[in-house]
Amino acid sequence: GSKGWRVYRRREVPLDALRIFQERQPKFEANPQDRQGIRVTGDTLKIKDVAHVVESLSIPRMTYDVGGKPGISMLVLKKSDADIIDTVDRIHDYIDTISQKYGEDVAISSFQDFSKFTRMRLGVLTSNGKIGLLLVFISLILFLRFSVAMMATIGLPIVFMSGLFLLYMSGITLNLISMMGFIMVLGMLVDDAILIGENITYHMEKGMAPKVAAVHGAMELMGPVTASILTTIAAFVPMMFMSGIIGKFVIAIPIVVIMMLVLSWLESFFILPSHVAHFTNPDKHPQERAWLLALDLIYNRVLTTALKFRWITVGLSVAVLLFALSLAKTMPFQLFPPAGVDEFMVRVTAEPGTSLKTMRSQLRMIDKALRQNLTTEHLQATLITAGEIAMDQGDPLTQRGSRYGQIRAIYTPAVGRPDHNVMDEMYAVEQIITAQFKQFEIAFTAIQGGPPLGRALEAEINSGDEAQSNSAAKKLITYLNSIEGVTSVDSGLKKGDDEIHVVMDRELATYAGVDLATASSIVRAASGGLVVSYIHKGSEEVDITIRYPESDGGGLDMLKAIQIPNRRDGLVPLSRVAHFEIKPGLTTIHHKDALKIINVTADIDGEKITSKALNALVQKNQNEWLGDLSDKVSVNYGGEEEKNKESARGLAIAFMFAMLGIFFILAIQFNNLTYPLVVMLAIPFGAIGIIISVYLHDIYWMPMPLSFFTMLGMVALTGVVVNSSLILLVFIQRALQDG
Repeated sequence: GSKGWRVYRRREVPLDALRIFQERQPKFEANPQDRQGIRVTGDTLKIKDVAHVVESLSIPRMTYDVGGKPGISMLVLKKSDADIIDTVDRIHDYIDTISQKYGEDVAISSFQDFSKFTRMRLGVLTSNGKIGLLLVFISLILFLRFSVAMMATIGLPIVFMSGLFLLYMSGITLNLISMMGFIMVLGMLVDDAILIGENITYHMEKGMAPKVAAVHGAMELMGPVTASILTTIAAFVPMMFMSGIIGKFVIAIPIVVIMMLVLSWLESFFILPSHVAHFTNPDKHPQERAWLLALDLIYNRVLTTALKFRWITVGLSVAVLLFALSLAKTMPFQLFPPAGVDEFMVRVTAEPGTSLKTMRSQLRMIDKALRQNLTTEHLQATLITAGEIAMDQGDPLTQRGSRYGQIRAIYTPAVGRPDHNVMDEMYAVEQIITAQFKQFEIAFTAIQGGPPLGRALEAEINSGDEAQSNSAAKKLITYLNSIEGVTSVDSGLKKGDDEIHVVMDRELATYAGVDLATASSIVRAASGGLVVSYIHKGSEEVDITIRYPESDGGGLDMLKAIQIPNRRDGLVPLSRVAHFEIKPGLTTIHHKDALKIINVTADIDGEKITSKALNALVQKNQNEWLGDLSDKVSVNYGGEEEKNKESARGLAIAFMFAMLGIFFILAIQFNNLTYPLVVMLAIPFGAIGIIISVYLHDIYWMPMPLSFFTMLGMVALTGVVVNSSLILLVFIQRALQDG
């Protein structure tokens, strides 16, 4: 019945642990033989004589459930040079053997299989390649003679396979991003072949021998075609030097595009002329197609009219451009739109003092209600974590403790459920769950794909006065809750479990011979355990932690009764040299530049308000919601909007350098400073098609805001627009020279 110490091995996962219950040494009597057979005559005293040694599982800090049942969620990562499809197939082969090896009671299933995305992108790339190859051939044969159309089409797989080989040799994997680069450049690869092939046949029809026509036709367009390739490369090169996480995310795209364009140039000048010269019959002069002549006639009339009323044409073009730009200002912008959301998270906070066991039980109830209201045919798994709330490893408001928990609902990839929207289902089930479990603080957050961007709004509030920072944070929370479209607000002001502060009386402690280091070690051992040593078990180190046994009950009374050794080999009750204060604790405490900061974050409904609009609104009205604290606290903003600005700024700088590079390339080609400006004036008009197509997509199909990918499309379109204008101006220039 006497109190004692407990020493146990603590580990991050619930494996074996060593626990030792060490009895306080009893008061010995005159009899040298005390009870329990303990001798005090100088014989060796073993730990087992004064303690209970028990090997057991460590006390869990967090628990995990999958689908409402005890389980472990395991994340499998591959090596950078490993093939994801082959790796996943091997894992699935092993999974199939687990039930046979460990029994039917052990069930294992997989979810969030990223190899499916790779297989899908490979399928898109393959199908786009096949369909694109067919469409390119059909398009070419409509306008060109059969031999040119065939040779230009054959060049595509040559360039494509060469690109895959170089990609493999350079160590760049064929992933979702690099495949996007292949898809983007697919339509650009045939442009050079068309020009050179058609020019060679043109000279053949003029009477040149095939080989002479091949050399002359290719050399004649060496300058313009090379310039057109270089201008497209110039549009993509600056993207390789974008900073931040977005730059790392997209770097494979410019590498793939530039590599494929260079290969296309090589194929067009060194392989295509030989093919055209050998497979084209110079004596055959096919008649022009009637529909093509009619199309030329219509174009001739339209162009003549446009040139006749050139100022009206220019005015109308500028008006359409201004209309498109004004339309773009009314459209929302999201760096990575949540159209493909495959996962959302439910954050649950219980009352202070809730045990981990109780929290796990409550989370299972919420999980059960959640699964009853979700579309089960699209739901892959629900993962329950009791003891922690964290969006990711870098979440500024990560909360750990027994009263915190989260549930992650994971769906099948969005491409496999075109009629199902995770966001709509999340908003619907949020109303049900929050109404059913009012005793908890529950918040729903969608988890988007792409690089980590943070929350829709993230604010850091700091000042020299902690009370002022807290007051400012509360005012911001109140203001955010009043904005329509804000779905949840979180902050570092959340009340944590109560804390017992042990305040030592320096005077009394000095008089009693008790030092702070000894007192803190004893308190730590009594409350949470103190690692005093370790032992080796095989190749592992097993920590030995000493603490009171669970039978002592813990709490304030236990702390008051602790005996602290002093310098005179005596024991002093802690309550005699310290007093105890019970204060409310916080869930998270963060510091920046030696100042305590308060984080405030917000999530939004993207259909009602965007991150950009929310940040603009909060910053515009900052003085209003801060009130008299506007000049006393500092507020810094981050999160998704910060990443948006960083990416937009990076693309803008890249675009400026691209324009500069394109200008110099054109100036060298034309040996003139006016023609490059004429060609580059066409670039802004390329935005008209992008803006209007996105706008119509948003109205007639599904919401589609302007995004990083539309900006990426604009960069790619810049090269295409310049190429077309460049070739047209080259022929106009030559026509003028010929009179």
